[in-house]
This record gives sequence, structure tokens and C-alpha cells, in this order.
Amino acid sequence: MKKLLFVLAALLITGAANAQFSFGPKIGVNLSQVTTNLNTINDQMKTGLQIGAFVRVGSKVYLQPEFLYSTGGVKLSNVPIGSPTNINVKSIDVPLMLGTRVINLKVANLRLMAGPVASFIVDKQVDYNGAVTATKEVSIKNANWKAQFGAGLDILMFSLDVRYSYDLNNSMEQQAKEFNWEKNSVNVTLGWKLF
Repeated sequence: MKKLLFVLAALLITGAANAQFSFGPKIGVNLSQVTTNLNTINDQMKTGLQIGAFVRVGSKVYLQPEFLYSTGGVKLSNVPIGSPTNINVKSIDVPLMLGTRVINLKVANLRLMAGPVASFIVDKQVDYNGAVTATKEVSIKNANWKAQFGAGLDILMFSLDVRYSYDLNNSMEQQAKEFNWEKNSVNVTLGWKLF
């Protein structure tokens, strides 16, 4: 965490020195869905919230670290007895986006971006279908890696981003290893550039 704060501070100083710097709050929604290794399971898209801040450093090519509080999860049906049916997760997500402006006008610009996301679980709740045996109990890893890519549109001081996010690792731990999942999500956020 100290290294992350040091990197963010260095980016702030560098950005301020070069005057190619934006900072502001952002808020948005997550639409999550999972794929599993069990074909009989049905999943429903679940909506969550994202709130936090971003820093953008650079002009044509830019670096954009973010610090976000996110909620989300999955809802599953037709699962075997003792398997999870509803998973709710709250996390601190730290994306590090590398982007480029593909259209740069005076009042608006269009951006493309991609990068990794470190996700740290701060709260989790798992509901099960019936009784849970020790071999079917599921736990969620406290730290996970994701990848994101997407596009953004800046109009005046507003910054709208639409990104696709997917897990780089199986975020479930289970003794029997019978239930593996990949969580994919679409994130839509609106930021306000304070400067």
C-alpha cells in the first residue's frame, strides 16, 4: 500500500509540473455476470455501484490511476445442493489505465484505454442452496487481479468511461475445486475533472 501511495504521489507531482494533469471524483455502475464450469447453472446479471477518484497524467498518451470502492456480486440458480446461490462482494479496486486520445477537440475528446486492476475484498457474503458441507464450502480470495479495456468521452469537465472487466484469476477458493467461475463486468462511470 505504501508503494501505491508513493507512485500516486509521484504521478501527482509529475503531472502538476507538466500541466497535463486532471483529478476528480467519479461514480458509476457495475453490471456483473459469471461463467462457471458447470453447464447446468444459470446466472443473472447483478448491478453494483462504484465510487472513488481518478488522476489523469499526460496529453496524447496518458496514465490514469484510480481508487474506487465497488459493490457487486453474482446470483446463480439451478445449482447443486450446498453450492452458492447469491454472492455479494464489496471491494477496493485500484485500476491503472494506460490510454490514448484518438480524437482531441477543444470541448470534447475520445479516448481508448486498457490496464490491470488490483481488487481487494473488504466485505463478502455467500448464501447457499441448502446445507453446506465442508467439501463444498466456498470462500472468495481477498486479493484478485482483473484486466479492463474500454473507451471514454470527455466533454468540458465531465469524463464518461465505459469499460469491460474480466478476472485474470479464479477468485473462488474451494476444498473440492468443483466450482470455478470467471466474473465479467461492464463498468459505466461519470467523472468530474476538478482541474
